[in-house]
Amino acid sequence: MRIKFIVFLCPLFLITLFCNAQRSKDAGMWATFTIQHPLTKKINLVIDQEFRLKENYQRINLFYTNVGVDYKFNKSIKISPTYRTIQKKRLDGSYSYRHRLMLDVTLKKKLNKITLSERIRYQIEVQDLYTSRKGKLEEQFLRFKTDVKYSLSDRITPYFSCELRYQIRSPRGDGPAYNNGFHRIRNVFGFEYQLNKKNSVNLYYLVQSEFNISTPESIYILGIAYSLTI
Repeated sequence: MRIKFIVFLCPLFLITLFCNAQRSKDAGMWATFTIQHPLTKKINLVIDQEFRLKENYQRINLFYTNVGVDYKFNKSIKISPTYRTIQKKRLDGSYSYRHRLMLDVTLKKKLNKITLSERIRYQIEVQDLYTSRKGKLEEQFLRFKTDVKYSLSDRITPYFSCELRYQIRSPRGDGPAYNNGFHRIRNVFGFEYQLNKKNSVNLYYLVQSEFNISTPESIYILGIAYSLTI
C-alpha cells in the first residue's frame, strides 16, 4: 500500500513544485561505472565510480567512489552498507573532500512483468574533515526511493523512480531552521539494457527540484551507467 501511495504521490508533488516561486535552473551529465563481484550466494561486493558535469555540461562538478556490499537477506529484502569518498570541485578550481556512510534497506516485490521496490537510506557525511572549521559537524539525511520497473523483454527494462530526501541535521548551507523536513525530490525516467549475463547499460533522464529552502534549484540530468559483473 505504501509503495502504491508514493508512486501516485510523487508526480503530483513534482507538478506542485514547478508551480512554486522562481528558482535557479541547471543541466548536467552523470556517468557511472560499476563493478560487482559475488563473494557468496548472498553477498555481493559493489564498487562505483561516478563523474558529474554541471553548468550546462561545461564545468566539472564532482567525482565519487563507492565501496560497499549488498546482502540479500531473502528474495524480498536487501541490506547495503556503503562508504563514499567525494571530490567536489570549487569555483576556484580546488576540491572539497567529503566522506559519506550510507545504509540502505531495499524491499522488493515482483508482480508478473512489474517489479516494485522501496529503498530507505540513512546517510551521514562530513566535509573537509581536517581543513574546515565545520569539518567534524556531520550532515544527516533519510532518503526514500520508490522504483517501478517493467520487463519489456529479456534485455530491455524501462523504469520510473521517485526519491524524497528528508533532512535530519545539516550544520552547513541553510542552517538549522531547515532541519527535520523534506527539501528535495528526484524523478527519474530511464531504461536498462542487458548486453549479456555480465554487462548492462542504464540510460536515464533525471529531474531534481529543491523546495522549502531559501535558494531552491532545479537540475536536469542526462545519465549513463555501465555495470560489469566479474
